[in-house]
Formats: sequence, C-alpha cells, structure tokens
Amino acid sequence: MKHFHQYLIGLLLIGMLAAACEEREKPLNLPPSVRLDEAVDVTRTGAVLHGEVTPNGEGLVSRIRFRYGETEEMERLVACAPEERQVSASLTGLRAGVRHYYCLEAGNEYDMVRSEVRSFVTRPNIPPVISGVSLLNQGPVSITLEYHILDNGGEEITATGFCYWKEGNHSEELAADVQKGEDGSFRARIGGLEMETDYCIQACAANAVGETRSEVYRFRTGEAVILTEAGTLGEAIGQEEKYRFSTLNIAGPLNGTDIRCLREMMGTDIDGATTPGQLHTLNLNDASIVAGGQSYDGSRYTEADILSRGMFSGCLSLRHLTLPATTAVVEANAFENCSALDTLCLSPLIRQFAPSAGCSGLSAIIVPAESLTLSCAAGVLYDKEGTSLLWFPESKDGTEFRVPSAVESVGDYAFRNAGLAQIVLPASLAAIGREAFAGSQITSMDIPDNVEILPYGCFQGCSRLDRISLGAGTGYLSEYCFEGCGALRHLYVRNADFPPSCREETFGGAEFLFGQCTLHIPAGSKSVYRNHKVWGQFKNMVEE
Repeated sequence: MKHFHQYLIGLLLIGMLAAACEEREKPLNLPPSVRLDEAVDVTRTGAVLHGEVTPNGEGLVSRIRFRYGETEEMERLVACAPEERQVSASLTGLRAGVRHYYCLEAGNEYDMVRSEVRSFVTRPNIPPVISGVSLLNQGPVSITLEYHILDNGGEEITATGFCYWKEGNHSEELAADVQKGEDGSFRARIGGLEMETDYCIQACAANAVGETRSEVYRFRTGEAVILTEAGTLGEAIGQEEKYRFSTLNIAGPLNGTDIRCLREMMGTDIDGATTPGQLHTLNLNDASIVAGGQSYDGSRYTEADILSRGMFSGCLSLRHLTLPATTAVVEANAFENCSALDTLCLSPLIRQFAPSAGCSGLSAIIVPAESLTLSCAAGVLYDKEGTSLLWFPESKDGTEFRVPSAVESVGDYAFRNAGLAQIVLPASLAAIGREAFAGSQITSMDIPDNVEILPYGCFQGCSRLDRISLGAGTGYLSEYCFEGCGALRHLYVRNADFPPSCREETFGGAEFLFGQCTLHIPAGSKSVYRNHKVWGQFKNMVEE
C-alpha cells in the first residue's frame, strides 16, 4: 500500500512538470489572422481592395500589404499602415478587360500569413462617352456648336467632329475645321446653310472600340442671330455674309466687338468710313448690352445695359431700331447723325434718356406700355408723369409747339435742331436743360418767370432767333447761351431788382451782340447796367 501511494505521488509530480514545460514552450509572438473581401469599385483601370487584420495573443503586427497582379504570382505590392485593422488599397493603372489576382498578407518579424487568393476582371474599353451638343451662336445661314468628350473609353480618339443633314434628308455632311478649345471642348462653325431650312446635327467621336453619337440637335435657319457668348456676332454672321443682310433679329449678349460689327453692317466702320453695309432694320429686343470687347468707335467701350454716346452714330443705313429690353440708360447722341432713322422702339426699363442730334428722319418713338419712366404723346417723349419734356424730334412737322401746361422742366437737348419757328413755354416751367433749344429754328421766345437759370448753350446756334425775353425770376445766364445767334436784335431783361448774373463766356462766340442787339431793361436801372462788367458792354440800352 505504501508503495502504491508513492507511485501516485510520482505520477502527479511528472504531470505537473510536463504542464510547466508545455506552458513555457508556448510561443508568445503569434502571427495575426487575415480576412480578404471582394474587390469593389472595379473600373477599366482601377479597383479598391478591402481586408481585415486581427492580432493573436501577444503577437505584434509590423507588416501589412496587398499583393496583386495579372498572374497568380501577384508581383505588385501595396503597403498599408501596420497599426490599421480595417485596411484598404486603391489600385490604379490596371489594364482594361484583364483578370487580376490579389491577396492580403500580414505578420511580424517572426512570421507572415497570407489570405486566400481572389480575383476580379477590369471592365473592358468602350466607345467614347460624349456630352450633348451646345449652341454657341447661330446666324441666318450658319451655326456654331460645341461638345465635350467626357471619357475616351480607354482608347485613343481616332475621329471627332459634327455631322449634319437637312431634316428629312439623311445625306450627311461633315463639318470642316473642328477646333479643340483650351477646356477640352470641340467646336465648329457650320456655314453655307440654306435660309428658312430645318437641319439636324450630331456630335460624334470614335476610338478603336467604336463610334458614339450625341442626341440629334435640331434647328431652323432664319433671320435671327442667337448668341450665347458676347463678342461672337462676327463669327455667327460670317465675313462673307456680313453685308448681305437688310434686316436682323439678335438674341444674346453684345459687347463692343459685336457693336463694331453691327456698325459695319449698317454702313459705317470704326473710322467713320462708309461700308457696303445695308442693314436697315435691327431688332435687339432679346439682346443685352454687356461690358467688354473692343472699342466700338476707337475710344468708347460698352457698359452693361447702357446705350452709350456714339454707339450707333453715323449709321447711314439704319431706319428701324428696337433697343434691348434691358436697356437702362440712353446717353446723349447715341444715334447721332442717323439721318435715315425713322422708328425708334425704346426699352420699358429705361430710367435715364437723352436725345441725339442729326436724327432728321425720325417720325416715331415707341414707348412700351409697361414703361415705368417714359411716355410719348403726339410723337414727343416725356417722363411717365408728363412733367418733363425729354425729346421733341427734329424731324417733327409744324411751325409752332405749345409745351403742355403740366410740364415743369425741359430736358437737355430736348428741342435741339427742331424746325419750329415758335415754342410757347408754360408758366409752370421751372427748369431748362443744357442746350435745350440749340440749333432750332425759333425766331422768338419768352422765358417763364419761374425759370432761374439759362443753362450752358441754351440757344446756341439759333440762327433765326430775333427776340428773347428773360423771366422776372431769371437770375443767372451760363456760358455760350447765345453763341451763333446772328439774327438776335432784342434781348429783354425783366428782373427789376438787379441785373442777372453772367460771365464773359455767357456771350462767348456772340460778342457781336454788344453792338447789334438792343438790351431792354427795367425803368430806372440803366446806370446799374452801364456799370456792370458784362451788361455794360451793350451799346444800345432801352429802359421800359
């Protein structure tokens, strides 16, 4: 019995020693476990790989990488950060339509483990992918279009351009001279089209795999010009067609370059020389004036929504003009010396307007009913309330005109070059604008008492003016009021308190009046006028 107990104790000791040895021999740096997922976002030239690395025991992870390649050797590597557990890699530069093998490896200095090997097939190359056709501009017998190649399909582009045909006739033609823009777009101008004809057009591009065509773009040629980019009117019209058109409708933005082109089409170039242009009817209702481009007359440039000075001056062919609906300002002499201009259609948004000289044929000014600032009565332009007379066209018939009693002001240049012999001003009038009666054919005028100032050049060039009577409230005469008034014989001053203020320049260019014109002054004031620096130069004074 004693020996049996000793035997059991011995077996127990042997078991304990074996367990201790086994515990000491168990490795401490175990390799990690790895899991590999299916490839995602597979394209013709790339894919994204995902996997997971899980450390085991006290084992460290010091290396993680994906292997991939076109064979199971997988000779290409992409390393990942060793501290990551959810790992991924974006593969690029792959060949299209080819099977690629890949796996995930991870480990430490003692050992590396590898996942199972998976594979994916990159997508094959395809015909090019292109955008739809976009209009750049359209002329009466031409059109300019563009499109973009969105994806070359993985192959070199072998052909690109536009094909077009008449509606109902599938005999195609190819556009010549297709140009590539800096932004990668392809554009072409197709000219020589027939007027009033329906056309179809497609963009096309081809590579070694195949050809792609855009959706059909349909349009009809006509008198209208459509612009999407300022400065392209010349391209839309075409140099060979520029002088053929007598009527034109334009939609889209116009800058100085476009205005220069229009001026040439209407008979005048940038230097004022005559051109073969015969454009006489121009509708700009759907157009807009924008800043930029070249100078339209050598020194002036366009500003947004402003019909600026000289913009259409000297356009000898122009007879009918409709302004852009967005026009906000019409400056003085915008149509200067447009002697053939007969009809002028204004914008409903005009907030400031000044007349033009030399429009000797103008018979109709059309103001839209929705205008908030202008009105027209019997061919004369007023503000909306009728309190300011803005333009009495010089071509308007008649020898006498009575300014309506509601008018309180006469605008700058309002009666310039008018053929009237008599203009009767109302007692309500309080203000007269610069050169308001310059060049007119009036023979006499009575200035209302409420008018305090005769402005610059008020009667300049009134060669038939014989008599003028200043109002009792007229207190200042500005420069060159009577320049060129060679027929003036009687000047009445009715201010009894003191002589109206004036300067030497008031009679600039009219110094002859001091000798030929009789100055009629209030009774008892001769000594005051005689001692005045300017009024004292009149040789003939009559107290009344």
